Amino acid sequence: MAEQSWLRQYVILERAALRAQLQYRVNFWTTLMGGVAFQGTQLLFLGVLLGKFGLIAGWGFPEVAFVFAMRLASHALYVVPFGALMLTDEIVRDGEFDRVLLRPVNPFLQLVTRRFSLMSLGDALLGIGALILFSRQAPVDWSVLKIAYLLLAVIGGSLIETGIATFFCGLAFVATSTFSLRIFADSSITQFSGYPLTMFGRPAFYAFCTAFPMAFISFLPATVLLNRTADVPLPTWLTIASPLAGPLVLALGYTFFIRMMPSYTSPGS
Repeated sequence: MAEQSWLRQYVILERAALRAQLQYRVNFWTTLMGGVAFQGTQLLFLGVLLGKFGLIAGWGFPEVAFVFAMRLASHALYVVPFGALMLTDEIVRDGEFDRVLLRPVNPFLQLVTRRFSLMSLGDALLGIGALILFSRQAPVDWSVLKIAYLLLAVIGGSLIETGIATFFCGLAFVATSTFSLRIFADSSITQFSGYPLTMFGRPAFYAFCTAFPMAFISFLPATVLLNRTADVPLPTWLTIASPLAGPLVLALGYTFFIRMMPSYTSPGS
């Protein structure tokens, strides 16, 4: 029953946030196209880069584009429902979290539904389109099992980004401003996670699997589907199980958020 209550509250609050944004139609369309253009430039850069050099760490355009498309789809699945978490610094700094604590609704749920990001719809449009297009071009012999694995991998990748964002929300209760850290994390994921991460060398790759687990967003599950697990310096079973990292990272991020919440101090106190 608790899960149903959470879901019902989320739908009601998110619908209200979306309705508020849709009052301004011109802003809706310009922001939507802005989201497509922002992510589209990354895809354009990828095409230019591979067009000039041919291969990246032994990976050709169809393979790298597939990894990139998985990253886009995972990001879209994160930013559409959870993009409002990026506003947590502002809410904590301005003391608006006082009102969050007074309402009989889970604080995390209130942060998630604080505002609906219209740009996220542009991310979703491009992410889904790119995944469909490049999945067809990727050297993968598709089956029902592989399609199911792809969907699980995209969901897992989105949960990793959500877990990282949730961790920063918890950190905001003690650091007040996590803007620079958020920008660094978001930029790193945007610029690097759509590429073969083994090209950075083993020390950096292991860091991408542990301290900052963006290798699990798209690269590791993509190696399974592309039959390139031999390229990865990890046990094959761990690479195959990479989509399970998503729920784990989210659970750790949410636990940290709950533990840090009592450290919140109202600016007016």
